[in-house]
Amino acid sequence: MPERLLITLFALPLFSCTVNAATATANFTVSATIVNGCAFGSSVTSPITNLGTINFGSIASVPSNLDMVSTTGAGSVVVTCTPGATPTISMDYGINGGSATQRYMVNTTAATQTLAYQLYQDSARSKVWGNGALAMTVSSFPATTQTYPVYARLFAVTTLPSAGTYTDTVTVTLTY
Repeated sequence: MPERLLITLFALPLFSCTVNAATATANFTVSATIVNGCAFGSSVTSPITNLGTINFGSIASVPSNLDMVSTTGAGSVVVTCTPGATPTISMDYGINGGSATQRYMVNTTAATQTLAYQLYQDSARSKVWGNGALAMTVSSFPATTQTYPVYARLFAVTTLPSAGTYTDTVTVTLTY
């Protein structure tokens, strides 16, 4: 029996062999597609929903047109878009009726009393800011947030308006 164990132990190294490791490789693709995107405000991750208030101030009469320009947080349109996007910024004519000729603010205590005003894209107040052909189109949006001022005009009235707060709400639409 001991001879048999010796033969088995002696023969074991003859039958042991090294196993060669085999390898296989494969690939996969990682991709992302960036599409045009825009948002109101300075961040697409934290868009704003209210552009503020254009306020003509407290006045006793409007004997001549009263012009003003918006500021950031007070009516200016602040937009962030994918660089190269072609967004369109349009404005409706307000909740109190209006047109490309004039919009209306209504007295909050006497809704039949109105003040006429208009919103423009330019400081000369020659290009009404509206919708359709009157919308602003940015042909190639830059890589930084842009602020577009709104030029406002409160039209003169010949009779003194009733005291009160006059308001309108204009919806700004960003299409990209």
